[in-house]
This record gives sequence, structure tokens and C-alpha cells, in this order.
Amino acid sequence: MLGRLKSPKLLERAKLAAKQMSYFRLFSQNGTFEGLAASAKRAGFEMAYEDALQKVAGFRWAADGAQPDFIFLVSYENSDAVSVIAESQRDIFGLIMISHSHLPKIGIEVKRSLERYELGRNAHRFREILLTFPDFEAVAEELIRFQI
Repeated sequence: MLGRLKSPKLLERAKLAAKQMSYFRLFSQNGTFEGLAASAKRAGFEMAYEDALQKVAGFRWAADGAQPDFIFLVSYENSDAVSVIAESQRDIFGLIMISHSHLPKIGIEVKRSLERYELGRNAHRFREILLTFPDFEAVAEELIRFQI
């Protein structure tokens, strides 16, 4: 079964998404909102949204010129628990990665508000691949309902 989950293209995309999410997770633990935009740009992201008053910014991967798989929203609104929420696009549409600076793991789950037929054709396989990585875990439905 694991061989089926690890098609080379999906596996490489999942590794990149995990690396991107890990970047924002690490930055949320050690960085400041004021330094976020410049650091993200150096790391290969472009800013898609910013609300300086609410201390929230959105980013997408821009380094290789390809369509990004995830849009990342970083919120410093609660400085004790900085959150990173990433929503998937394209053929993996319907996945959400969630990280809070004070929690040890990155959650990955299917967005419950979507019907099964609305998910991207590779969403479930992509999620299963991410769950094989050590820093990822499935998210409880209650967390998704109250956080997203």
C-alpha cells in the first residue's frame, strides 16, 4: 500500500509542502511578525495578503515559478500561540495543515466542510503521504471545526 501512496511526483510535492510548513512552524516559534515578510521572501515565498493591525499575513510559494500547492496564513494575533494554517489547491484541494507554535506536531486533515466529491483527485493520497512524515499527525475533527 505504501508504494501506491508514494508516486514520485506526489512524494516530491509532499516533501516540498512539508518543508514549507516546517519553515513557517519554526519561524512562528522563534520569529516576530515584523520579521516574517522579509524572512519568507528570502525563503522563496511571496506575500499574498497582510493585515498588520491583526498581525496576519498570507504567503504562497514562488521560488520555482510553478503553481503552489498550498497557501499559508500566519497569525500572530495570539503571540503565545502563533498559528499557521495552510490550505491546499489544485489536485490536492481540500487539505488543511495546522500548526500552533506551542504544539509539537503539524496537523493535516481534510477540510470537513467540503463534500467528498469536491476534493482534489489526489487529496487523500497526498494526506496519507504527509502522515508518514515524523512531524505530522491527523487533526481531530473538533480542532478543525473550531480553528478553521
